[in-house]
Amino acid sequence: MSTSDDNDFLTGPVPEPEAEATPAERAHAKTFADLVDKTLAGRTPPAMSADDRALLEVATVIRAASGKVELPAQTKRSLVEDALKQAIGGAGRSTVVPISRARRRWLPWTVASVSSAVAAAAIALLIVRTPPRTVTTGAALLPLPIDQRSRPTDSLFGPIARDHAGDATTRIDTIFADRLDGYRDRELGRGGKP
Repeated sequence: MSTSDDNDFLTGPVPEPEAEATPAERAHAKTFADLVDKTLAGRTPPAMSADDRALLEVATVIRAASGKVELPAQTKRSLVEDALKQAIGGAGRSTVVPISRARRRWLPWTVASVSSAVAAAAIALLIVRTPPRTVTTGAALLPLPIDQRSRPTDSLFGPIARDHAGDATTRIDTIFADRLDGYRDRELGRGGKP
């Protein structure tokens, strides 16, 4: 490693796994550990290298993902109130006025009762709803000919020889063409080919 590579930990060469840490690596690790500690204490320095800032962001994300970050109760309440204001069409982020104690007690019950009422109305609508009426015409009452019904495909192929077992694409194409002929006869009338 050259001296210019010693200061560039992100793009420099990767040391061997069993190699002993160099004094420069130890110094950088101690400096970075102090930086992480300061950041977690809320005293992030305003100026730092881009590499240190990238590593610090990764360290912060890892810590947040581990679930050890806890917001103060007032901050949580403010975030929830801002989200609720935005959800009901209020202005964006504004000065947050905390929810009073009385509202804090009945607000969850109100949300739960409104949600339950909407669910009950949806269930009632499903139960009370009348099924759609089907109109049957004279043609629909006639029995369908065999080529327009669901049926086995044995009559199209017969027994499949072992050496033709891999020709599934050809068989699928034949089945599709047969079913399409039945559909055309049904929709376009007997013998009506487009």
